[in-house]
Amino acid sequence: ASLQLALGMAVPTFTGEPSDLPLQGRFTVRALGADDCELKGPMMTGMKAHIGPCACLEIDGILIAVASGKMQMLDRELFRAVGIQPEQMKLLVVKSSNHFRADFTPIASRVLVAKAAGPMAADPGDLPWKKLSPQTRTRP
Repeated sequence: ASLQLALGMAVPTFTGEPSDLPLQGRFTVRALGADDCELKGPMMTGMKAHIGPCACLEIDGILIAVASGKMQMLDRELFRAVGIQPEQMKLLVVKSSNHFRADFTPIASRVLVAKAAGPMAADPGDLPWKKLSPQTRTRP
């Protein structure tokens, strides 16, 4: 099946501002997943994650895992839940700051961290601190 969609545009409850512009386009549904997923990685082994209805969508040759529930991408099983095999991908993009590292670093030839716009800074040095002493403002 093919769908015209706008993906993303989450509205964080603590700011009320949209975090990202949606990705719009025609997506092909490659697979549907179950509402629940058992995590097998080192961070939360055995935990059942309720991710809600989920799917693997494709646009321009790129596979995208989407879920109706919120969950940090901290376990490869979350990709497998929609039929994506992380070990077979040349490139994986994960929207997470640190939670992904325990399960994904072992299969990565390298990890690149990108700063992205949004309500939370990827680098604490980018936060607009107002009451820091001169000694704490400098970076090592």
